[in-house]
Amino acid sequence: MSIPPNPSIGKPSEPKVLTGKKIPQAPAIDRVTVAHTIVKGANWSNKQLHDLNALKTEFENCDFRYSNFDRAYFRDAKFTNCRFNGARFHDCNLKSADFIGCDLKFAQFHKCVVEVREIVASLPAEPNIRREGLQNLKANAVEVGDFENVGFIVLQEIEATKRHYSYALRGFDTYYRNKYGSFLAKTRAGAQLLWLQISGLIWGHGEKPWRLLSSCITILALLGLINFWRLIPRLGLN
Repeated sequence: MSIPPNPSIGKPSEPKVLTGKKIPQAPAIDRVTVAHTIVKGANWSNKQLHDLNALKTEFENCDFRYSNFDRAYFRDAKFTNCRFNGARFHDCNLKSADFIGCDLKFAQFHKCVVEVREIVASLPAEPNIRREGLQNLKANAVEVGDFENVGFIVLQEIEATKRHYSYALRGFDTYYRNKYGSFLAKTRAGAQLLWLQISGLIWGHGEKPWRLLSSCITILALLGLINFWRLIPRLGLN
């Protein structure tokens, strides 16, 4: 006895159509909004700020020390005399944001869109702290695929490192006198500084290919000149 085929088998089921009240309600984002305003003297230190909307906002004399910013939107914002010591930015947008007279000591950026040169100009002058900030900016640039600015950050980091070892040799202040007080520590710092100088002279730390080409041409010219002087006695030109 044959079983008649079931026409429903093998056919995809029709998707449900949700309309009106059948559509489930999504919870709203708990967002703090200060967009298109001027914020003066805000004390937002040690705060956890999620989804802050600060589009084209001007911040003046605000305290953001040790605060955490997650998914904050600071596009076209302007910060004047603000403190960001130890602040952490994660997945934030700081495109075209300006920092004027701000303190960014130990501030960290992770997966953030930033104006690299603007941030670099606002980093602290102390070479050891500045170098840490540049290393963080380099890692952030790689995370967001901003490879165009990686080379610039690397050169800035090397300059800060050279100044760091120079300060170590000179015993610039109490920090360097305590950390590099021994002869061995100073010798190591001097060796590191010498290597950085040679590396920059020969091949521009890998960021200036024309420097490597120039060095190769110079070395070949010197070798040719040495070889020429060695051949002079054989040619009877002396």
